[in-house]
Amino acid sequence: MKKILLTLTILLSFGVFAQKQTNGKIYIEHPAIEVVNQFNEAYVSGDLDKLRELVTDDVKVWRLRNREANGLNWILGTSNYLSKNFINFEIKHYGGAYPDVFEYKQDDIVDVKTYEFLTGYDKNTGVSLDMPRYGTYRMTEKGNKIQTIWINDDEILWQKNADAYGTSKNGIIYKDHPLVTKVRLLYQSYKKADVEEIKSHYTENTRFYNVMNSGINEFKTLEEEFAQFDQYMETFEIMNIRENGFPDVLDYEGDGAVVISWIEMTFKNKKSGNIGTILQHIQHSFNEEGEIVREDYYFNPAQLPQ
Repeated sequence: MKKILLTLTILLSFGVFAQKQTNGKIYIEHPAIEVVNQFNEAYVSGDLDKLRELVTDDVKVWRLRNREANGLNWILGTSNYLSKNFINFEIKHYGGAYPDVFEYKQDDIVDVKTYEFLTGYDKNTGVSLDMPRYGTYRMTEKGNKIQTIWINDDEILWQKNADAYGTSKNGIIYKDHPLVTKVRLLYQSYKKADVEEIKSHYTENTRFYNVMNSGINEFKTLEEEFAQFDQYMETFEIMNIRENGFPDVLDYEGDGAVVISWIEMTFKNKKSGNIGTILQHIQHSFNEEGEIVREDYYFNPAQLPQ
């Protein structure tokens, strides 16, 4: 009996999962696609009369950030603004993507789904708004107008551009600060040319970036950075390190802070006796514990005295 029940259960389960029912068709070519293409062309060019022709008077536009739908005035207003203020403004399909038309049989609905890329930059802010843009356009029963639009794009980037029209504070700049003291003590240790003392001002996880001689995001570890320090000191003597101006502490509203400094380093070539001074710009990034976690510096060895 148990075997019979088990067999029936398997057969019934298979029958449930095996059932399929169509609810419409998907088209790669359809008249509704042309309506949507015309809408995007009119939107980019700022052709407000054409936009009015292509949508219903009560059209609704839904975006991720909105709890309530926007209407025709939103379409006309944003099109008018973007077409006049965006440089190289385009909405185009990207890669091998193409629009699809979903014709739902049960609800008698036709949706056009697009997979596009919006590009351009705001001439007032300089912010580039290059982003994927996925849209769904629901057609009227006749199929000649758009009655509802769902737009999914980069809301954070739009907000970034909106914020760029104003002034936003992102921390405080200090001239005198405990972190400035730490950087000054670091420079004093370089004068002594004691590599172990110099390394004590960093941590084992400090990353070093030589802007002039490294690839993008090509960092060195503490040991890698000082591997050839002794060789340099065999040839050169650091005669002086002098501040050019004064260091600044950029204490960001988020975690950590950065000390920016400009220093003049005077070297003497021990073999030739030649002396030369190099102006360096250095940035030290600190964590919340006040430790140097990153050093970015601009160093051109060709400027060393020969």
